Amino acid sequence: MKNLRKVMLIVLGILAALVVGVLALIYVPSPKFEPVAYEPIAPDYWPTEGFRVSTPEEQGMSSEKLVDMLAYYEEQRAEDSEIAIDSISIVRNGCLVADVYLNPLYPADTRHVIHSCTKSVMSALIGIAIEQGHIESVDVPVVDFFADKDIEITDQRMAEVTLKDLLTMQTGIRSQDSYLYGWRGLFEAMATDDWVAYTLSLPMDVEPGTRFDYSNLSSFLLSAIISETTGMDTLSYARENLFDRLGIEDVQWETSPQGIGVGFARMWLRPHDMAKFGMLYLQQGQWDGKQIVPAAWVEESLTPHAYPKNYHDILDEHGRKDWEASQTNWVSAKFLRPFSDGYGYQWWLDRGGAYNALGTSGQYIMVAPEENLVVVVTSSARGMGAFFPAKLLNKYILPAIGSDEAIAANGVAQSELVARSEPPELDVEPQAVPELPAIALEISGETYSLHENRFNYDDFRFVFDPALDTATFSYTAKVHDVASFRVGLDNVYRFTDTAIGPFAAYGSWTAPDTFEVTYQHIGYSAPAQFALTFDQDAIEVREVSLTGTYTYSGKAE
Repeated sequence: MKNLRKVMLIVLGILAALVVGVLALIYVPSPKFEPVAYEPIAPDYWPTEGFRVSTPEEQGMSSEKLVDMLAYYEEQRAEDSEIAIDSISIVRNGCLVADVYLNPLYPADTRHVIHSCTKSVMSALIGIAIEQGHIESVDVPVVDFFADKDIEITDQRMAEVTLKDLLTMQTGIRSQDSYLYGWRGLFEAMATDDWVAYTLSLPMDVEPGTRFDYSNLSSFLLSAIISETTGMDTLSYARENLFDRLGIEDVQWETSPQGIGVGFARMWLRPHDMAKFGMLYLQQGQWDGKQIVPAAWVEESLTPHAYPKNYHDILDEHGRKDWEASQTNWVSAKFLRPFSDGYGYQWWLDRGGAYNALGTSGQYIMVAPEENLVVVVTSSARGMGAFFPAKLLNKYILPAIGSDEAIAANGVAQSELVARSEPPELDVEPQAVPELPAIALEISGETYSLHENRFNYDDFRFVFDPALDTATFSYTAKVHDVASFRVGLDNVYRFTDTAIGPFAAYGSWTAPDTFEVTYQHIGYSAPAQFALTFDQDAIEVREVSLTGTYTYSGKAE
């Protein structure tokens, strides 16, 4: 099946290459559309302290259809390893009707990275800040927010970029910092001490407001603007004005080297708290009798200001069209990406009226107002597997809705759903622990200082003991991240709570001088792997992560 899908993608790419020239002559852009107009149905309670649990049938949904969804997922997952869902939480009429956990490494309703779903949270904070008078309007030029900073502007068109251009991903800035560019520009920004100055000093590709180009750094600037205008760090502002009011307490959010919240991603929330945020927007910004996000801002945020399907050109580092990449993106934009009919203020919009906060590797907050429905999915998917949750929504979850009233109970199917409310057991057979190679004891306890690397790891340290079936791996990164966790040597994950969250890891010596560690930062979207080769006082590292494979080195301190 996986090979068939790849062949289909290749065929589609060839067809796109053949017809794109002709279509360019007769191409009709995606037409404009208005968001669905609806009056929210206020719940008879507010889930500030937690969601009420209901059966699907009590809320007019079919348990059997949802059980079929899980069977379909497992069938597809067996055929395609890129598909990997951690959890599915379904809220209808304000009640939690299904709460399913599918990854043995991910406990029920614990923090999960939400990646670019963070952008939709940033949008809400901007709306609140405007309502409070911290920001005049979306028409303020971005450079005005940083007028007191010594920033070198290399393109005068930068002075025309507005807050609205950031919100709608239409800045014209050559940031090249999304998955479409292998996150090249993002990593370049991360290598600097001042991400704001880096972004505002970039060249421009086009006039502001004329081209949709998804940009992580645009969302980072939103966070910097919150800090500049409110005098608070973005997380503190979010807690006071958003999270605390929804009863969301368990939040983790990384910052830039200057302490600015990473507005494009790196926020961790519980699935149920993600659902609260979705429900807030379903209720047009109102929560328990209070208007948390201005209703007019919600409406404007869910109005299409850009049409992503009309913009499929990928530019190279010189601003010229990359024809091969553009053809591939044309196929993906037109046929594969869900929720891409329109783009509002950091929200993805569907012509049918649903809208979505979307994060890489399959993080979703999907809202269907006409069905009074919020669906949250967390995943550790790769490639096209990241789009699979949208298929479940359209193929199973929406069709499961049969009525606005309660329907006949299905006790068998309901029991099957309840049984999936805890993750399955990890089914791995332990193996005999091989004898440690001589180098294991030589490097045990040594701290290796690392040279420059993509994720800013500062140092690594291992401790091996011949009497144990585990090793200990410790690292520091970005100065403030410190983790130390156990690594199973018998092919079985070991779990460790650390200051930055729980980890699970196992590893083995694959050569007399090379130790490989496979680890999962629990709730992160993908496992990672280190292959570490030791040579006296030196270490060579090969890292495989969500964004690619990287090599770097270091020396014993």
